[in-house]
Amino acid sequence: MKYNFFWLALVLAAPNALTAQSLRLAYFGETVTHYGLRGAYEMPIGTSVSAGNAKRMLYGSLGIAGYRHPQNHIGVIVSPEIGFRRIGKRGALFEFALSPAYFRYFLEGKTFEATADGDFNRLRFAGGNAFLPTLSLGVGHDLSIRKNLPLAWYVRLNVMQQRPYNTSNLMRFALEAGTLIPLKKR
Repeated sequence: MKYNFFWLALVLAAPNALTAQSLRLAYFGETVTHYGLRGAYEMPIGTSVSAGNAKRMLYGSLGIAGYRHPQNHIGVIVSPEIGFRRIGKRGALFEFALSPAYFRYFLEGKTFEATADGDFNRLRFAGGNAFLPTLSLGVGHDLSIRKNLPLAWYVRLNVMQQRPYNTSNLMRFALEAGTLIPLKKR
């Protein structure tokens, strides 16, 4: 049964995969001291244009982000997301997205584990895994509307909830600032 869902999703996504909309490249970090990068590949699911030339788009994307919290950990976030974007007739961009992200962190420094005979073994790639549901809100400007430059810039706030975090959960906030680069002319 699970393979039937996979093949159905693949068949439905195949036509959209041929008309890739954009590549997202951005700075990603919780603060200036917790710095990182994010990249994503976006595919349109549905688009419409209103009478006033405003464009609306529902999109799906697969992204990966990495950041460093110095002297603590290195985090990697894999985030499939579904989002909505509106581009006004003058190029103003607004978007929001939801993502059921996977978070993996690796502790910096050397980590050891005690063995049954009293010795210590070094643990390589020590860290943990977490579920990281994310809500993103962003604004920006599409430069292809008025300046004929095939590029858009954006700033985005990501609100994430790390589950588990110790015995509870943790709200995280991250800033994303970057560009949307179209891969195919529509």
